[in-house]
Amino acid sequence: MFEDRTYEKILAEALAAAPSGVDIRQGSIYFDAVAGICIQLARYYVDLRSAMDLTSLDTMIGEYLDSKGEEYGVYRIKATYAYYSYIYVGTQPNVGDRFFTDSRYFRLQSSGTGLCLEAEIAGTINNNILEGTPATPTRNITGLTSSAFGELIEPGIDIESDEDYRQRIREKISGQAENGNRQHYKTWCEDVAGVGRARIIPLFAGENTVLAVLLGKDGAPAVDAVVARVQEYIDPATKGLVVEYGGKTLISGDGVGDGKANIGAHFTAMCAETLPLTVSFSAELATGYTAEDAILEAQEVITAYLKDIALNSGGEDTVIVRISTVGASLYSLPSIIDYDDLAFNGKSANIEVAATAVAVLEEVKVNEII
Repeated sequence: MFEDRTYEKILAEALAAAPSGVDIRQGSIYFDAVAGICIQLARYYVDLRSAMDLTSLDTMIGEYLDSKGEEYGVYRIKATYAYYSYIYVGTQPNVGDRFFTDSRYFRLQSSGTGLCLEAEIAGTINNNILEGTPATPTRNITGLTSSAFGELIEPGIDIESDEDYRQRIREKISGQAENGNRQHYKTWCEDVAGVGRARIIPLFAGENTVLAVLLGKDGAPAVDAVVARVQEYIDPATKGLVVEYGGKTLISGDGVGDGKANIGAHFTAMCAETLPLTVSFSAELATGYTAEDAILEAQEVITAYLKDIALNSGGEDTVIVRISTVGASLYSLPSIIDYDDLAFNGKSANIEVAATAVAVLEEVKVNEII
């Protein structure tokens, strides 16, 4: 809007407005008198542009975006901590004891299923500790003979990015999320930390029933702890109500209005089912690369593709994993010159993924063409 309000342009206009016969050459009295003012005017236009950027939803960032979201009741999702189950032999450590591995520190906590290790730093940085990794206590615990990390119970998530937060604000503004409609349930679910996408299926088990299929931030099925938080937030399930759907028995909310859902609406949260995907192909490899290199590179791009379609496809529609898209991505890999016989789960055809499921890469098989 103010791109033309540069110092040079403003100075030229000021010099052009000088009275006839006045010396306007650089170093003249008139030039020196207006130059400083023109510099300040140019700075004011820069500041004005910045101020306007910080008042527009499309360009505002940080705390300014937070303020805009809060106007609509949408709050930035904070970073959360990774939790691992705790495996030990011997004397049980005390809750609150500290443990570490590779300069990363955790505190022992008590959960409903036993002991767990909670990361001291929030975010995804602590999500990659392998089961069985030694958990070294920071103090001597007499009688503790073995101490290790178990499975990842709940991955940590990073603070919500400006772009993801901006998108949720847009959906709240334009999606008519009100009065318990479909968009409203989607917004409620995605307000909960750990939810990357919620697919809403209305009337899934008859009148006044709503199903939310939940994915994590990584595009994989949401973990049980996240599903439980969503259920409690929207429609607590305390009466033991169950419904049947797709051959599965699911816990249903009470429908009494103790959460976000309206009175009479029975809400059910479930994690997405996993559709394992094995990708196989033959490849002519570039000089200096091995089949293992091609597998690692292919895993990275295919995983990114599956995450993208899981999180960004239509909320309740069937998602299609396309062979053509995966094939095109293989050509971008440094290790692959050409490929052939690309197949998903042994078949050269697209894979349709139901709204209640998500495709998860299980294996990549590469047959090197000699």
